[in-house]
Amino acid sequence: MTKSRLLRETAEIALTEIKRFIEPHLTEDYNLRRVSAPLFLPVESPLIDPRHPGARIHLPGMNHDVEIVASLDMWLRGQLTRYEIAPGFGVYTIMNALRPELPSTSTLSPHIAAWAWQQAHTHPTSATIVEAAKRLYSLLIEAEKMILAMFPHINATLSRQLEVVSERQLQERMPDYSRERRIYEFLHPADEDRPTASHREGSHCAALFLFSDEENPHTDGQLWTWHRLTGHPVLLADIATWSADAVAQPSVGGNIYRDNLAMQLLHQTHLLV
Repeated sequence: MTKSRLLRETAEIALTEIKRFIEPHLTEDYNLRRVSAPLFLPVESPLIDPRHPGARIHLPGMNHDVEIVASLDMWLRGQLTRYEIAPGFGVYTIMNALRPELPSTSTLSPHIAAWAWQQAHTHPTSATIVEAAKRLYSLLIEAEKMILAMFPHINATLSRQLEVVSERQLQERMPDYSRERRIYEFLHPADEDRPTASHREGSHCAALFLFSDEENPHTDGQLWTWHRLTGHPVLLADIATWSADAVAQPSVGGNIYRDNLAMQLLHQTHLLV
């Protein structure tokens, strides 16, 4: 049975507590040092992530065109080289990014707030991101336990089990669906208002790490959970591996989406932005 959710004003306070919990763990448990993040980069910078093109503007005071940050994966990898960081160590930052292609709704926003991180690695593979996803999900569960201790009138939302499935496996199970629909059907609880097309009869998965098992120069995965109040999957984090290139040595890293996590843990129907 679902208990009461936090009021919006209380949720804002609780979000501060989530920040205070997550950030020391990134430093102590993941060997990440915090760095300050840019809001924009020169349009010719090699540290702009080509997967997420940002909005471009002209700054008259600088007489220069810049691109507003849409992702900091490449920039953070550049910091691994700048600080000569050894394998097993890395950097993280508080990212405020703008992705103009995203609509502004109760559960989506062009403004992306996240803890973005990169950790140097000797030879990252798809197994590396699976291991990283499990560690990260354990951290999110601990964050929820902290919130439940502070606000005992709300209930837990995260499953204690993380299902790990490759893109290929999910496509084989649901060949007629789009990727978005596969994620929806996999996570949709069987006890809600209609039968689920999940691969398991009469049961459901509350948390999913969906990853690419092809060993490419860039292999990625996403950590999803089910949000009962909105009736949709919520993306909590993404993780990717990177091979050595002109920017940096091999690494693993990604983003923990702060406002999505807060919406999930604090039983909100809207993003806290």
